[in-house]
Amino acid sequence: MRHDWDSDEVLLDALRDALSTPPSSDVPPEFVEAAKAAFTWRTVDAELLLITSYDSVLDDTLFARARSTSTARQLVFDADGVTLQVEVSAAGVTGQLMPAAGDVTLVAPAGDVETAPVDELGMFVMGPGPRGPVKFRFAGGSTDWFIL
Repeated sequence: MRHDWDSDEVLLDALRDALSTPPSSDVPPEFVEAAKAAFTWRTVDAELLLITSYDSVLDDTLFARARSTSTARQLVFDADGVTLQVEVSAAGVTGQLMPAAGDVTLVAPAGDVETAPVDELGMFVMGPGPRGPVKFRFAGGSTDWFIL
């Protein structure tokens, strides 16, 4: 099929016709589901930006001490020039985001739990976190999910 699109008016008329014509058939449901699934992966790189590089629960030298006393859990997340250090205790969550920027949000599967501002040194303080899977979100990324 040949079109004479040398003229802007002819091209605009062709576009107008194309947009005003209803589709000849509905999109198959499996295509819609595939598109939605693909859309959820658009931020996977940012969501997996920070992977746990240290967890005191997994440190053999601290394991025996942690069982005998009420020791705070230490977590460090590192990737691409961003570091998030977190201490989780019964009193709450404290941490440092380097480089310092914006806010840090504690996220549970049901949604945001708490957002805390980051000071000029990258420090932040939150209340106690929920039990179960959580992650931290901040400007430019988030940690992987982990269990509190």
